[in-house]
Amino acid sequence: MFTGIIESISEVQGIRKKGPEYVLKVINPFGAEISTGDSISVDGTCLTVVEFDRNSILFFVSEVTAGKTIIANYKNGMTVNLERAMKADGRFDGHIVQGHVDTTGTIRNIRKAGEGVEITVSFDTSFSRLVADRGSVSVNGISLTTAEVSSGAFMISLIPETLKRTSFSKKLMHGQTVNIEFDIIGKYIARSFDMRNGDRRLEDLLGKL
Repeated sequence: MFTGIIESISEVQGIRKKGPEYVLKVINPFGAEISTGDSISVDGTCLTVVEFDRNSILFFVSEVTAGKTIIANYKNGMTVNLERAMKADGRFDGHIVQGHVDTTGTIRNIRKAGEGVEITVSFDTSFSRLVADRGSVSVNGISLTTAEVSSGAFMISLIPETLKRTSFSKKLMHGQTVNIEFDIIGKYIARSFDMRNGDRRLEDLLGKL
């Protein structure tokens, strides 16, 4: 589990396609404070450390993960957000982030707001029921709060500290594709609602027989 509080920004050193899968290498900002098998969030995607040394971390990316995230778009030199999995006795900030990206979105608008920035992200409308006004959302692994919500879009505010500590300090542009993970609590509520409605539809159908 992660919190969406970015520990470090890193850089892609290599991205290699291996059949339908990928091998990703990034600069290691954690030194010897990681181990093989550790889970690390890379732009909000939970990946497992396959190999590492003092300079680099190597990850294996499955076909399913590559298909749901922005990883296939990575190029050498791109900046990425990193967060190690939360320790059981660690301080909990941000919100519950699983590192299971739901979908990708596109930055449609960027507006200066004081010293910060407001951005609007659009996404497939089939996910609209998973996001709520003033709710939590993870964008490229960053724990953020929605300021406005519409069908297939939400607006979020990036304060100067967030801009400084994340990859958005290096790249923030119209048309940029980002990873989105919706709040796990909202997903369970939506699932429960769907199941209850499904039961009602079944009862209605049986009642007509």
